[in-house]
Amino acid sequence: MLTRWALVPRLSARLCRSAELGCCVRSFTHTSRFYAHKVSNKRKRFNEEVKPVKFEIPNYIAVSDLANLINLKIEKLTKDLTKMGFANVTHNYILSREYVELVLMNYNYELGKQALVVTPDNVYDELRSAVNPKNLSRRPPIVTIMGHVDHGKTTILDYLRKTSIVSEEHGGITQHIGAFQVETPVSKRKITFLDTPGHAAFLKMRERGANITDIIVLVVSLEDSIMPQTIEALKHAAKSGSQMIVAITKIDRISNTKERDRAIEKVTIDLMNNEVPIEKMGGDVQVVPISARTGENMNLLEESIIALSDVMDLKAERSNKAVAEGFVIESEVKKSVGNVSTVLVTKGILLKGSILICGNTYCKVRSMSNEQGASVLLADPSTPVEITGWKHMPAAGDEVLQVSSESIAKKYVAKKLAVLQMAKEAKNVDRINEQRAMEALAKAEREQHNEEPEEHEEPEPNTGPEKVNFIVKADVSGSVEAIVESISSLGNEEVQCNVLSASAGIPNESDMKLARLTDSKLLCFNLGSLPYDVINNKDKIEVEQYNVIYKLIEGVTETLRSRLKPIYETKQIAQVDIRDIFDFSVKKKIIRIAGCRVVNGLLTRGSMVKVLRGSDEDVVFDGRIASLKQGKEDVPSVKKNSECGITFENNFEGYEAGDKLVAYEKVEVPRYL
Repeated sequence: MLTRWALVPRLSARLCRSAELGCCVRSFTHTSRFYAHKVSNKRKRFNEEVKPVKFEIPNYIAVSDLANLINLKIEKLTKDLTKMGFANVTHNYILSREYVELVLMNYNYELGKQALVVTPDNVYDELRSAVNPKNLSRRPPIVTIMGHVDHGKTTILDYLRKTSIVSEEHGGITQHIGAFQVETPVSKRKITFLDTPGHAAFLKMRERGANITDIIVLVVSLEDSIMPQTIEALKHAAKSGSQMIVAITKIDRISNTKERDRAIEKVTIDLMNNEVPIEKMGGDVQVVPISARTGENMNLLEESIIALSDVMDLKAERSNKAVAEGFVIESEVKKSVGNVSTVLVTKGILLKGSILICGNTYCKVRSMSNEQGASVLLADPSTPVEITGWKHMPAAGDEVLQVSSESIAKKYVAKKLAVLQMAKEAKNVDRINEQRAMEALAKAEREQHNEEPEEHEEPEPNTGPEKVNFIVKADVSGSVEAIVESISSLGNEEVQCNVLSASAGIPNESDMKLARLTDSKLLCFNLGSLPYDVINNKDKIEVEQYNVIYKLIEGVTETLRSRLKPIYETKQIAQVDIRDIFDFSVKKKIIRIAGCRVVNGLLTRGSMVKVLRGSDEDVVFDGRIASLKQGKEDVPSVKKNSECGITFENNFEGYEAGDKLVAYEKVEVPRYL
């Protein structure tokens, strides 16, 4: 018979097994519930509908705008962004496209294939039409004449058009891009020429000419051969992928045939040394020696251009159904008709009344005229025409696209302006976010302490270079661009050029107001006679007029140089010894006079002097001479080895016999940028 104490081990074992079983049951139950919950969540997520993105993801967007797009409360989105690691998130915090995509994925959006990132350069891409091979037909070649200054580029066009452009250009330098179409006298075929400026300041304009051209005629003078801008033109030609013909000009300068041949051979060798594949050496670049002044071999140059264009098989869509495209070669403001641009058509047929979009503006073509000024109703590919009707002046080099209606033009211009603004803000996104976060923090602190914002804060001292403000006005936009490019970088660590505004046309009331408020100087280029109220304006605004760009650059440089802090150097003009001291009584007043002898130089009344004492030449006095006497007479100056009496300004009488005087003057040292 088991005692109660004998049952204890069995009961204990049973209790332990029950406890273990209970623990196992509880553990199993807990685990089952955990996995059941996990499966339930997984099923819930699996069964939850994936939301498609029904809007175009922008490059940059504020948190408040994103909340509106995805129909979410700003507070919820701000809280979630903070959990994701974003710091100082406010309603106007700017998110980049990558972060927007991350946020959308977190909210179970299916991104799928997104549209191409919209940039200022591709906003209008969807307006283009596909090329229809059936509408392709031969078009005239677009030829750019390039080369060094004064190598005869404009003279070639002068001969071809039988006009005199050179005489109309200030300083003999072409300062605009001109587009002209000529008919060759031999083959009766049309060629469109772009005459690009040769001055170094018009680098961008030359690049633009190379990028829209088919054939480059590289002009090389027989006398000068390869020059810096010749090499530059070669680089542009290689970059643009255009075909090239070399025209060796000014062959009429050498009458001797053998000497001329040797000079041509030298130019050819120089071209080969610059990696130009000359035709006679197995390459594909034709070399044509010409004289535009006498007309020698000019027909050969024309036929070489036509032959090369045939080999290139230049074609374009010539159909009313094709979207007309082109480029703005030049633009300006004319008093009688307003905003005017020269457009080179590259595709389609441009008709009067068409709606065009270009850069940040659009137009309904009010009138079209050719290079002779005659009115035309349509323009084929490779044809330059002057167009009026622009809402705002388009920029030279911008692409022109035809659209079907004015409403579409307005829509896309507004879209581009928005993208441009976003791109502008994108450059400083981090700075903007940091600034806004600091403003929000400061506001929160003020609210916490019931403080009012400071109305008048001390401006931070300007530790950078002094900004000298300019407003640029020119006859055409191409010149505006070239001028701004040339002068914007002028300056140093002390003073810097600051172009506040640059546009084409006569200075208007807005320009004058801006100049007055910002203390700017007006730079006018090729504007002819300015209105009286501009030149003699009541606000005394400085107006400078120029016709040659390098003169304008020199003028700006001189203005900047004049703002540099002056630096003076001390120049010794006389040495004087104090021999004795004399006291004179004048009207019961004793005047002390230093009896001196001029050792060297010329001493003049009013000179700056230093009184030096002892072997260490300690400076006892530094000031001006008050009076200069010889005997009882006042004299304006005393020569070397002459004696005189001197008194000093501020009644200084602390000199002694044996002191030395050094007369000096401060000379301003010329400073340069």
